[in-house]
Amino acid sequence: MDVVFIFEWLDASMLADFAKKWAGLFAVVQTVHIVSMIMLVGMLILGDLRMLNMVMSGVPSDPIIQGTKKWIYLALAGIILSGIYESSAIAMKLAYNSFFFAKMAGLAMGIVFLLTIRSSVYSRAPDSIGSNGPQPDALPEWVVKLVASTNLVIWFSVAANGRWIGFS
Repeated sequence: MDVVFIFEWLDASMLADFAKKWAGLFAVVQTVHIVSMIMLVGMLILGDLRMLNMVMSGVPSDPIIQGTKKWIYLALAGIILSGIYESSAIAMKLAYNSFFFAKMAGLAMGIVFLLTIRSSVYSRAPDSIGSNGPQPDALPEWVVKLVASTNLVIWFSVAANGRWIGFS
């Protein structure tokens, strides 16, 4: 399916005109995008490394996972909104950029994985990982660690593809 028409529409939109005319605002939005990415990756690394028992192993995992959740959602909102604005300024370049499509596929996969598998598995973490109290339906520790490792790989691939957009 050819999606170039979407990028042509975005390139001709009022948002694109605004992004191209106001370079100072574009720089501010780009800063929001970068700060949101740092916040997202930081919260994900904190939660996933905790589930791998690599950091803060003396602290129960539930408060860490619950405490990072709102920051993850805020960071995702910042990334998506600022990303749309940034994309409007270079829409036609992105239409033919394979790294952009790889990043978008990874972003979609990461969000789905985060909201479904990661949250479901982390809520059933065993006592050995530090959940609050005994879990009658606890999963094996290796499952939780596999999910944590997979989540890290997904999000680092999103970041790597995003970085390569600028080089291509």
